[in-house]
Formats: sequence, C-alpha cells, structure tokens
Amino acid sequence: MARGEVDDPTFFMAWWEAPQEADHRLQETWEIANPGISDICALSDFESSVRRTPEAEFRTKRCNQWVSSQLSWLPTGAWDACETVEELDPDADYVLGFDGSFNGDTTVIVGCRLPRDSEDKPHLFLVKAWEKPADSDDSWRVDIQDAENAILNFCGRYTVREVACDPFRWQRSMEVLQDSGVPIVEWPSTSAKRMVVACAKFYDAVMEKRLTHDGDPLLARHLDNAVVKIDNLGPRIVKENRASNRRIDAAVASVIAYDRSGSTIEEAIIPGFFI
Repeated sequence: MARGEVDDPTFFMAWWEAPQEADHRLQETWEIANPGISDICALSDFESSVRRTPEAEFRTKRCNQWVSSQLSWLPTGAWDACETVEELDPDADYVLGFDGSFNGDTTVIVGCRLPRDSEDKPHLFLVKAWEKPADSDDSWRVDIQDAENAILNFCGRYTVREVACDPFRWQRSMEVLQDSGVPIVEWPSTSAKRMVVACAKFYDAVMEKRLTHDGDPLLARHLDNAVVKIDNLGPRIVKENRASNRRIDAAVASVIAYDRSGSTIEEAIIPGFFI
C-alpha cells in the first residue's frame, strides 16, 4: 500500500515517531512516540527500560524509529562513570577473559577482580594487549608465546579461578596452559545466544554502576568501537563491519571476564603457582 500497489480507502494507519535527533533518554521524547504513556503504558516502565536497554533497541521499540544497528553500544559517559583507581590485591580472587587474534585484530587479556563481600563490586582491568601497529604490514603477527607467558605470570602471582578463552585459533595455547595448571574454560564468543545474555548482563552492570574499571584507554576505545547488532536472537556487540580496523576485542574480553566472574564455580579455587 505504501508503494501504491494496493489502493484501499478503508485502510487506516497512524504512526507516532520521535524525531531522529531527539534524546532517547528524555520523557518528552517518549511522549511524542507513545501518546498512551501514563495511560495504556506506564511511565515507570520506560524509566526502568531506558537504563537497561541498548540505545538502538530502545529507539526501535520505544521511540518507534527506524534506526541503523550501527550505533554505539554504551551511552556516552556511562563507562567513564564507573572508573575507579585500584591496585591489584594478592589476597583477592580473579577471573581472566581472553580474546585472541592472529594478525588483523587485537589479542587481549582482561582481568576481573571478584567481589570481596556482598557490598563490593567486581573490578575490570586490562592485563595486556597485543594490537597491530598502524604502520605495520600484513606480516605482523601476535606473539603467541608472549601471550601464553602473560597468562602464566598472572596466574603465578594471583589466585585465578578461571581463564575464560575464546578457543578460535588458540586451541593449542589453551591446551598448553591447561597442562601447566591454568584453569582454562572455553567461552566461544561466536555463540550468538551466549553473547546476547552476557552483553545484557554487562550493559546492566555498567548502567547501574555495579562494576568498576581501571580507566585503561585501549579498553575504553574498544568499547566505544563496539556497535549493536539486533536480530531475532537479541542485541549483542559486533564490529561495525568485518573490514573495519575499529577493533572491539578488549570489549569482548571484558564481557567474557565479567560474565564468568558472576558464574558459580564448582571446582575449588586454584591458588597461584610460580613459574
């Protein structure tokens, strides 16, 4: 009917849409797109949802807008608001999230210090990253031995419950580390369903300030680079496109580390060992 293929004067449609430039966090924006707000839909539901829903999804489902999925994942300032200076604690328990690459992207280890008590928050920090320099050619490769040693050294100094790894292209390293006593757990980021759930948990924690981080600029940059993909499985983070050099590996490693930090670990805590 919109294309003029069908002419039906009995058909009626009304569409309420907020302007594309409108701030999706404001009540007046919601009211433009939802004339039944505070009547057939509760204002409190919008107030709760805007704190928990990625911007692209909120604009689509609450502001009635056709939007590109290529929108930044975290609202401006949300990540910065969680920054806290903290020294590594040899008496604390840690989880490591590892997202590895071969040559084009970044290999990243992100740590998460587990809460010490019910009032404490998990703390995320960058352990080490290997990122292709801008002036390097296609011969550049990640130093696999250095990545393995970084994990071994951290496990030697601190109590690590898990090292959660995306196994793609790093299966051998995972086996080597596991043989050395490292508590390896496979966490394939290619699993869309797993990423949807983990990204939702991470997003909520940032928006509600239920985690802290060390303010590392590389980690912040990768989170800024992450965009939202929305499909029938739900929203999750992806690169803006496969050819993009705007890397998100540290964001993925952070999601992995935070997801596993809240999981129930059945095995006994493995104390630090020294290499």
